[in-house]
Amino acid sequence: MDWIKKISSEKMLVGLVSLIAIGMSFIYLGKGTGESAQSIQTKSAVTAPAGSTTKIGLLEKELESKLQTNILMMEGVGKVQVSVNFLTGIKHEYVRNNNVTKRTNKESDKTGGTRETTEITEDNQVVIPSGSTQPVIAMEDRPEIGGVLVIAEGARDPKVREAIHTAVQTLLNIPSARITVVPMGGTYD
Repeated sequence: MDWIKKISSEKMLVGLVSLIAIGMSFIYLGKGTGESAQSIQTKSAVTAPAGSTTKIGLLEKELESKLQTNILMMEGVGKVQVSVNFLTGIKHEYVRNNNVTKRTNKESDKTGGTRETTEITEDNQVVIPSGSTQPVIAMEDRPEIGGVLVIAEGARDPKVREAIHTAVQTLLNIPSARITVVPMGGTYD
């Protein structure tokens, strides 16, 4: 009877080692075994520094133009020049494929003891469509506004200056301290 147990234990050990080797090869090849869960995750990345002449520069010019158009429509403003400065670059969050593989092994030794091991493997890759070099973007955030300077003819009048200041603050949802409104010609009343 002992020889049967010995042969069974040896076959079981060889089978277990073979199973582990096959499982590791599946994990290495990215197929995984056992419980597998896939989910979408995102990761932030800043793509362009503030003040560059790429997308940031274009966004600054676009925002300046929109602000200037709105301010020009206000009563008593006159000529207007608007400058906008961004503190940060454009932020992208990329789609990520999160693959988690969990495998549990139970081993028995000759004396009847058992040991259980659990191996968890995580793979977190950015999703890039086939035929493309660009990752899939989940979300794109505009850069944070550092400051706005408005130079207007009508800003000599405190009521007009305050109205411009309030309009910029409302449109951009930024703190009052980041907005400066001065009269054209540079003098305050």
